[in-house]
Formats: sequence, C-alpha cells, structure tokens
Amino acid sequence: MNRIDEKFIDLKQKGEKALIPFFTAGFPSAGKTVQMVKMAEKSGADMVELGIPFSDPIADGPIIQYTSLKALENGVNTDTIFEMCGALRKTVSIPYLLMGYYNPIYRYGLKRFVNRCAASGVSGLVLPDIPYEESGEIRGLLREHDIRLISFMTPFTSLQRAEKILKDAEGFIYFVTIAGVTGPKGSFADELVEKIRETKKITDIPVAAGFGVSGVKQVREIRDFVDGVIVGSFFAKKVIDGKTDRLWEIMRKFKRALK
Repeated sequence: MNRIDEKFIDLKQKGEKALIPFFTAGFPSAGKTVQMVKMAEKSGADMVELGIPFSDPIADGPIIQYTSLKALENGVNTDTIFEMCGALRKTVSIPYLLMGYYNPIYRYGLKRFVNRCAASGVSGLVLPDIPYEESGEIRGLLREHDIRLISFMTPFTSLQRAEKILKDAEGFIYFVTIAGVTGPKGSFADELVEKIRETKKITDIPVAAGFGVSGVKQVREIRDFVDGVIVGSFFAKKVIDGKTDRLWEIMRKFKRALK
C-alpha cells in the first residue's frame, strides 16, 4: 500500500488529522533540507511536501518564490532533489511528496522522472499547473509505481467538475482555501467550509487544506472539516528569518491544534 494511504488510515484510526509542512528543496541548502524533514518528523509532521525549485512558480507567492530562487542559486536541480529524497528514504519513515511545475518535469523526461521518484521513495506528486484533462499520461506512469498524483479542488470548483476529478483522485485532495497564490492570509472565505462538506459527501478520499494556512487559529477554524492541513509559506518565513529552531516548537503547536 502507498505510504500516503497508510498514513491517513492510521491517523483516522487515532482520531487525528495530518500536518503536512512544505519545504523548498535546497533552501537554505540541500543538507539542511534533509535535516529539516527529519526534525519535522520528530516535531509531529505526518508527511512532507518538497518543492522543486522553478524559475516561474506561478502558484506561489513571494515567500516561496524567494526560497525557490535561492535554491536555484545554490545550484539545486532535479538530480540534486532525487539525491535528497534518496537520503530521506534511509532516515525518515513519514511519506514525502514532490511538488513541482510540469515544464521542468517534462524536460527531464516523464518516464525518467517517475522512475527516479520510485527509486528514491517518493510517495506522491503535486502538480499545480497541470489541469485534470492533461494529467492522464503522467498519472498512468505514476500508477505503475504506486505513486499518487494529488488532485486539486477549490471553493469555486463546480459539482460537475468535482465529480469528474474525484473519479481519478487518489492519496488526498489538495483543497485550495483561497483564490490566488500561496502565502499567509488572514481568514478563509465563508463558502470554503460548505464546499469542503459537499466534497466529503461524495468521496472517501482524505481532504487536506492548503494555500494560506498561516496560524494555529486558522488550524482550529478548519480542523473539524478536513483530514489534514498543508503549511508552507508560514514555515518558510521562519527559515528565511533564521528562526529554524523556533520552527519545531511552532510545528508542535500546529500538531496539538489539529488534535
């Protein structure tokens, strides 16, 4: 069984929700990325999303854009990231996913990329810029290796389109909480909870909320309606500010809030 599926089953049995931090691979360095994932696991993270640095990260706000730029300046590339994943395979037990944009993956070669994912223990792939209608080829390649392609939904996804997406969805639904790019936001739209409720009525696939989750207060607002939360920019800002040590304390608070 895929490790993402195993993790959500385990959490459901415990009555817990998943904490999924996002780190840009290679920021502040390749070695520190591996260390941060290890510390995240010790601090209560249930799985980790690793961002593949890209020069045009259209779904990301200024904080993640900055970390992506710095990682590229550090010389991080796709091969480097697979080396990091290979190191994680030997040292952590939680699932780790790659988040990236389709262009560099396409240029790397889809089969080559998926084979490297399988060889380095990657459990899932998040592609925010590929629409459902264009995802068939890479989804099929990933399924050959029992790797999950994570599907996106938003508060503005129609019921008709949601039903279409959910037919092929696996791992979990990445539910985008806001209109716009990643980054800390003050509050969620009123229609968000109702849309998540509607979604969970028509699928048993776990739903994890991301984009804009930036504080314990927000976690408490949404925890009863989702199966997990994804936190990226909020944690990335702590790393940028040199507050990595405090990051683990904050992560533990997020995990406690999810309980």
